[in-house]
Amino acid sequence: MRISNKDNLLTTKQVDLLEKSASKPFMLGDFVSLDDILTKLKVGVFIEPGKPERVVDSYYDKAIEYWRKVYKKLYEMSREDESLRNECQKAEVKIWKLNIERKAHSAMRLLGLYDSQNNIIKLFPEAMADADTGKMDEYLVSTFAHEVMHAYFNRPGHENYPYAMFVEEPLAEFGMLLYLWKTHSPYYDWAHKEVSGKKCCYRYGAFIMDQYFDGDRSYGKYLEEYKVSIGEFELLSTGRISMPMESDSVNVNSQGPGGKWTPVFNVPPTYFWDDATKTLGLNGDWRFEMDYFYHRHLYDMHSDLHDIQHLYLGKDFVKGHHNYHLEELFTSVPVTVSPQHKELTSVNGIPVLKEDNTPVIESCGDGYYELKRNGKYGIIDSQLNYITPFQYDCIWRFDKNGLCKVRNRDKNGNFVYGLVNKQGVEQVPMEYEDIDEKGRRYEVKKNGEVFIIDKLGNRQS
Repeated sequence: MRISNKDNLLTTKQVDLLEKSASKPFMLGDFVSLDDILTKLKVGVFIEPGKPERVVDSYYDKAIEYWRKVYKKLYEMSREDESLRNECQKAEVKIWKLNIERKAHSAMRLLGLYDSQNNIIKLFPEAMADADTGKMDEYLVSTFAHEVMHAYFNRPGHENYPYAMFVEEPLAEFGMLLYLWKTHSPYYDWAHKEVSGKKCCYRYGAFIMDQYFDGDRSYGKYLEEYKVSIGEFELLSTGRISMPMESDSVNVNSQGPGGKWTPVFNVPPTYFWDDATKTLGLNGDWRFEMDYFYHRHLYDMHSDLHDIQHLYLGKDFVKGHHNYHLEELFTSVPVTVSPQHKELTSVNGIPVLKEDNTPVIESCGDGYYELKRNGKYGIIDSQLNYITPFQYDCIWRFDKNGLCKVRNRDKNGNFVYGLVNKQGVEQVPMEYEDIDEKGRRYEVKKNGEVFIIDKLGNRQS
């Protein structure tokens, strides 16, 4: 490996860190280390001054231009064929999302790059220090590995495909994460969090890595050897990498593999709406899409979906965490899960994990869960036993006393609050205008007066 550090932008210790990182055993395709990749592919490494701006507009301009043509064509066709309106809307959404990703991508600091024309890697330590001086070693090693992966995955003629970035950047991030993991780097968890938190195509690199862990390692082997030609429509229509089915033989060469193709990532998010049963069906990976889908589709495009009465989850459905609208859906309507789903099933309309029947709905603490039916909330336990009827407008979490704050309306339409215990008994009756936890006691308001009660409802002051 040749490192040019003529301006001494890296310290001797930092150069040593790069050299040691490059020499660590790392089996990838026919290579045994990052150094082996750079040496055999004759890639130079240059340490460059400055904080260059990231230039991605041309990639997004061409992608948006493509989708505008698709939208225009579908719009004209949909005048005669109403079934194409949904596809037309998808093209419009794609343009909207590309503009959002462009802003996020442009705002990212450029820490390094692989110049395929000159076959060199450039690293910008001043930009890394500007990002976070305390994480200089992490940025140095991860950026170096990322750019080596660009050199490894580089395919001759890729400049003829202006959309190649949307595949090559996730691949480079995947390769970098794979390297950190295989070399037992202490930076792996940090790097995975960094990648998965990015707001543009880079984040898919973390998804690939997650699938590498979850699936057959032969899947990862194919990705390691990904040297196939890129098709323009494939990239623009899905923004995702493709690979053959496991059952198909793969002959990786300059002409590309044979066999059937299937997405590398979890199935892209799809949905259906059955008006007769008021059922919303979801399939694919919804970790990053649901909030956007709700605002853009349900409320702007499909007013008839407001009255959802059932939820159906396909065999490839992926939910993720902290997705407000999905949590609300899981809690609010009966859920049916495809019997082919690997992780989830449903019991009496409640989605649960197959392995232990743990509910995957909003928890209200201590192994209890809130559930909504016909507009009212109730509480169930982890064994799916009903603790309370569906009779409350709102439910909070169980506190230190094992009590859960609940809310309803009185006959005059005013809010009233009480406290329910884990047996479903209203230990503090629904007669207060407000209740706030104060350690092991509660500050309540009744008839305009504020005072303290204990967990049994006895007045203390």
